[in-house]
Amino acid sequence: MTPSFHISISGMGIITPAGSGVEPFSDQLFAGLHQFKQITGFDTSSHRTDVGAEIPACDYKPRRLDHDLLARTDLFGLEAAFQALTEAGLLGDDGTCLDPDMGIVCGTAGGAISGLETFFSNRFHRKECRPRPLLTSFCLSALGTNLAQEFAISGPRTTMATVCSSSGLALARGFDLLLHDEGVNHVLVVSAESLSEVTHGGFNGLRSIAPDLCRPFDQQRKGLILGEAGCAMVLSRVGPPKYGFLAGYGLTTDLYHFTAPDPEGTPIATAITKALHSAGLTPVDVDYINCHGTATLKNDAAEARGIGRVFGSNRVPVSSTKSMFGHTLGSASLLEAIASLLGMQRSMAPPTANVTCLDALDLDVIVDEPRPCPMGTVLSNSFAFGGSDICLVLTRDESTPHGFNQKLNKAVITGIGVVSPLGVGCAAFASGVAGGGSGLQSMTQFSPEFSMEGGLVDMAAVLAHIPLQRRRRLNRLGSFLTVAVEEALEGAGLTEHVSDFGMVYGSAFGCSSNVHKFYTQLLRDGAAAASPQEFMFSVTNAPVALVAQHLQIPGEVWVLVQDEVSWEAALHLGATLIETGKEKRVIVAAADEVSESILAIHAALGFFAGDYVLGEGCVAMVLEDEEAAAQRSARALGRVESYSMVQDCSCGPMDFCRDPSYQKQLQTRLGLMGRDDDFSASFRSRVGDSGVGGGLSLAAQLLTSIEEDVFTCTSSRGGILAGTLVSRKP
Repeated sequence: MTPSFHISISGMGIITPAGSGVEPFSDQLFAGLHQFKQITGFDTSSHRTDVGAEIPACDYKPRRLDHDLLARTDLFGLEAAFQALTEAGLLGDDGTCLDPDMGIVCGTAGGAISGLETFFSNRFHRKECRPRPLLTSFCLSALGTNLAQEFAISGPRTTMATVCSSSGLALARGFDLLLHDEGVNHVLVVSAESLSEVTHGGFNGLRSIAPDLCRPFDQQRKGLILGEAGCAMVLSRVGPPKYGFLAGYGLTTDLYHFTAPDPEGTPIATAITKALHSAGLTPVDVDYINCHGTATLKNDAAEARGIGRVFGSNRVPVSSTKSMFGHTLGSASLLEAIASLLGMQRSMAPPTANVTCLDALDLDVIVDEPRPCPMGTVLSNSFAFGGSDICLVLTRDESTPHGFNQKLNKAVITGIGVVSPLGVGCAAFASGVAGGGSGLQSMTQFSPEFSMEGGLVDMAAVLAHIPLQRRRRLNRLGSFLTVAVEEALEGAGLTEHVSDFGMVYGSAFGCSSNVHKFYTQLLRDGAAAASPQEFMFSVTNAPVALVAQHLQIPGEVWVLVQDEVSWEAALHLGATLIETGKEKRVIVAAADEVSESILAIHAALGFFAGDYVLGEGCVAMVLEDEEAAAQRSARALGRVESYSMVQDCSCGPMDFCRDPSYQKQLQTRLGLMGRDDDFSASFRSRVGDSGVGGGLSLAAQLLTSIEEDVFTCTSSRGGILAGTLVSRKP
């Protein structure tokens, strides 16, 4: 019998333009007061609009981190986390967490992008600048690393990156960790976002930003307004709740268009329906919905239709808190979940501000004043570029989620696809591996200043696998991923039956070349001339969203960033989805690219003074439930036997773990004492390091080795070591 779990919210923290703390946020939320003012953090003279919701100051004083090396987003996240841990009673007098094994899951869209902008602006204008602190937190995973170091938390950590639904996926991942990982009793979920030239210029280019106010569901709505926030929540499966319960979630992929929702709202309705099912609830149980509510014409209309498909004539009260605090991108889901929980406490639904004349959208929109409501069960919607739609279910009373806490199944690998410096495609890659050669070459093709070597992919060989009409719809990483995924599916014999697949994708550095191109256009030509498509392709989930849309995969798509262990993070999550019975088949992939910007950052930080070598490429694998694979007589290339990560929380975002005791700890967890990672380490020296290095090492051994089992071990900045054991036994 499956034990009953209740995932409670035992602490929250938040910083917004309204101030620092839950109380000032709550006061402004229920007063219906917007926080929009003229942006001061950067020059908006070439932008169509100049309004945002900026945080004026953050006074957080770290105990274990150097304040001068922290980015704005770091400080926002640390402040919110401090509040949440304190409320949950999990912070000791010395500032360390009383549950050091708790998990950390972050959500981000842009990370510490403002420091990157300053660095590249100075570089563009040929000005001298110190790389630290501007680049110390450049990795999208840096906030999670800084949280671990500041509060001495050594439990599992990861960062979700699906733009505007990122912190919703972070909450969902934290929820699943508590359901499935017996060693985790608490999870700290954190997200922080700051305004930046790239994001503001990009949304301006898409003509999605309003000139003055955000007016969701209004006839005269003209778009969103961007905001800043730091948000945190402690999820627990032990102890009493302070605010309520996270009862479930629904995650779907809208396949209609990369930036526009299905106008009929069908994927939104599916997300809501899945969320209610996961919580064991029905539409009649819902008292209030905190809408995505961006105030763009198409998004509001699609959301209204999606809600209507689920609730019919039962007009559930709805509102949009973006009308007051703006669209905080990766933090939006978490901010709006906090707003919903505060509504539960007051039995009062927050209003939608700035509405003068409601559009005819068949919604019961709460305007101007908060409305007394039962607030026993509320939903919170978040939708993102690439069609990442999530609905969260929050309840006042205990609710037992429909989940699986026991791992009953094993995942087997039935297909592999490879794009690498040693060859494109499994055959070419295996030949390159067996030949013992190197895939490294000079980086001077990017700029004469880069004299180092790195692992580069033959792009002509990649494009030879992609029809001409599709190439125009893909960026570099999207091309890598397309080739690798299609080869993996073909190898698994599943090219025609993928609609019921899940997908998990990891990347260390995301679409860095597109970010750099777009920002260069902003600097050179101004926001009006910068390419909206370049901006759309710059988001981390762009490659996997493009592949999901091409293959018509409407289910769960998870996107994470975990530096050099991004492949392992994706593989381990994919295996967990199989093992817990949530999915029968999952496409697991990771991809990274070498770009001028990534080279410039690593050169400025001194990485190339040592033995660090950058690389690029992509690995995709098809994971299947072992019984399901056997039923269709699929050939298993290996069984995912065991996997684990260990975390040295004394390491910062730029540090690798040098303590050999962590290697021994990892080997003990995997039952492999005395087994070293000589192949993994030596192999990565032939292809370069990136978020896909461990995947290339695993693929190399599976495709060329006759060993009974394969062990890979990868070390990542941030102090993480990841290990995977794949058995070759029948």
